Amino acid sequence: MIRYLIKNYIKLMSRSITNILLFIICPLILIAVLSSAFKDLMEKYEGDFHMDAGYKTVGDIPEEMLDGFKEEAEKKGLVLHEYQTEDPEEAMKREDISGFIVFGIDSYTVYQSDEYKNEGKFLEYVVSSFYESVANAYMGIKTEPSELKVEHPAYMKEIDSKDYYGIIEIIYFGWCAIVCGTAIFTSEKKYRIRKKLQVSSLSEFKLYLAKFLPMVIVVAVATIIAALLSVVLFGVHWGNPIISGLILVLSVAASVAFGLMFYYIFDNMVVTIIGVFGTVWFAGFFGGSFETYMFSAHSQTIKLMTPIYHVNRALAELSCMGHSDYIVSAIIFCAGITIVCSLISVLAGNLRRRGRA
Repeated sequence: MIRYLIKNYIKLMSRSITNILLFIICPLILIAVLSSAFKDLMEKYEGDFHMDAGYKTVGDIPEEMLDGFKEEAEKKGLVLHEYQTEDPEEAMKREDISGFIVFGIDSYTVYQSDEYKNEGKFLEYVVSSFYESVANAYMGIKTEPSELKVEHPAYMKEIDSKDYYGIIEIIYFGWCAIVCGTAIFTSEKKYRIRKKLQVSSLSEFKLYLAKFLPMVIVVAVATIIAALLSVVLFGVHWGNPIISGLILVLSVAASVAFGLMFYYIFDNMVVTIIGVFGTVWFAGFFGGSFETYMFSAHSQTIKLMTPIYHVNRALAELSCMGHSDYIVSAIIFCAGITIVCSLISVLAGNLRRRGRA
């Protein structure tokens, strides 16, 4: 009996081709628009480093030593300008340079601008390194080694707008899966199918599965088709196909369960659509479906509360890095939502059936 219902519900949804095409065409349109609009914003910066600094000498500094420093400095993007008669601090203010060096016979002084602290640190490191190496050869100078503190904070490798929105928008539309169920719910009310099924020997759990499984199958197939077309049309990289596909299907299953929970509780398609779409919009807003989660200023705590964020981040990182720490959390979130929402739906169905008994 349940297999018969699943087959018929799949046929019923397949006739509503417009609803299915929404999950294929709409994401592709948004991918084309958003990836183009945010291409420059998400493009990796590849500009050369450039820094201007002033200098003057105190004492009889060998010219070849100074020329050697200038040559090495220019290779690192540091351009030096001579201000032999200037006060270092006045020169930095007037000329808007990032720092100033006073070269001495056996010592040096580096002046750093408050406005360019990072550049000043770089300048200090370059001068110190030069005195430790080249100056020793000329003058026999011995100086204490200077350490440049280098930190490597955790970061996500760059992902371009094409790959990001090519993944994120397909996920977002997948969370609106309840739209595909309108054909089922409309037919049930029109022909009073649900009332007939409620007096059958089928349990409420089986009746729930008869709706849940067809919707997951139809929406998952449409979503996977959209993902494949995104590869063909836009060259989107999905990372590991097996893991990405698994997360994609689990995300659809969670969406279907979430939508059915609304319908089973309110028994009204309009209220269900409004409730689901409103919730998904907010989850997508904080989860990176519109503004990329890398650039958004929302609290990380709020982001972590939205399942869409975990799914988006897992798939985006799989695309650009080949691995992600959010794979497990994405699977747990989707599986948890599917189980909890399904249990609530079955409970609501049992209560409604007893109320009409």
